[in-house]
Amino acid sequence: MIYFGYTTSTHGLKGELKLYTDFSMQKQVLTNGFTLYIQNIPLKISHVRFHQNHYLVSFEDLEDINRVENLRHQKVYIQKEDLSLKKDEVLLEELPGFFVKEGEELLGKVIQIVYNKGGVLLKVKNDRIFYIPYRKEFIEKVIAQDQTILVKQAKGLII
Repeated sequence: MIYFGYTTSTHGLKGELKLYTDFSMQKQVLTNGFTLYIQNIPLKISHVRFHQNHYLVSFEDLEDINRVENLRHQKVYIQKEDLSLKKDEVLLEELPGFFVKEGEELLGKVIQIVYNKGGVLLKVKNDRIFYIPYRKEFIEKVIAQDQTILVKQAKGLII
């Protein structure tokens, strides 16, 4: 299971839940028929809409406020197999723990993915902490089986 986001409260009387997420593929996940997991219970989405910086999600057979009260303030998960990923494609959420190399030199290990208005940053730790923008100008290749990210021009980002 992969962490997707969290619910906070209900909205209205028709069983909508407020859902917050900064998952990298949220548009692919938040579609009618996709299955989310809350408290290890599979819930199939029946309706989604964006409203004031969060999503309002309804689930099949739970279209009443009384049926979703117990789903408030919960973590939401998905199964990676439910995503249409290419064979070697890696989710941003899986990158913490990957090693960062430039050429043969080990620069550090990804400890966090940071989302900001300018884009996605990899927070990397060696003896210091530094950030690498997750952009093609810096990321050469992600090798899932070796848990390695090959970068270019990133040594200059270490202060």
